[in-house]
Amino acid sequence: TISAIKSEHLGMTNPDKPDWISFKGRFNFLKKDKEGGAWYTACANSEEPCKNRYKVTQTADGNWHCERCQQVNPNCVRKYIFSATVADDTCTTWASLFNEQAEELLGVPADELYRECFEQNQDEDRYNGTFDFNNFKEYIFTCKVKQEFVNDEARVKTSIVRMHPVNYVEESRKLLEQLAVM
Repeated sequence: TISAIKSEHLGMTNPDKPDWISFKGRFNFLKKDKEGGAWYTACANSEEPCKNRYKVTQTADGNWHCERCQQVNPNCVRKYIFSATVADDTCTTWASLFNEQAEELLGVPADELYRECFEQNQDEDRYNGTFDFNNFKEYIFTCKVKQEFVNDEARVKTSIVRMHPVNYVEESRKLLEQLAVM
């Protein structure tokens, strides 16, 4: 359960090694309103050393510069990164979602959502609706819980590593098995 993160001090015991937790829960809130969208701009270079992962900055001439590979490209690749509140029957916590899990949740790549909502036309309702549609859906989450330092302050960060929609038939079978043992 999510309450185990606090009660068992997950992420705090070994600063070099994360703890792992799995639970059934739901998204209560997807934080989509950070400046520039719920993504970052990544290098268009799909080869080493970047592999479309490293942040790029836009130059005055509209190109994209990568500090990592020192290339300048006319395009960038948008990758999701945002926070969400996740709840189960015990409590709520903030968790980070990265590109793979966010694409699975939203059903659309970040570049495509950007083009549809901001490049082709200003369709903020479509953008908001893509996120709002996914609130309160249940998933089985696997999360990494790790201690991080921000401004010399220790914080526990929870990141969603895997998630899949709840299979209610399978969940019901498991509950019936547990009841039969009682």
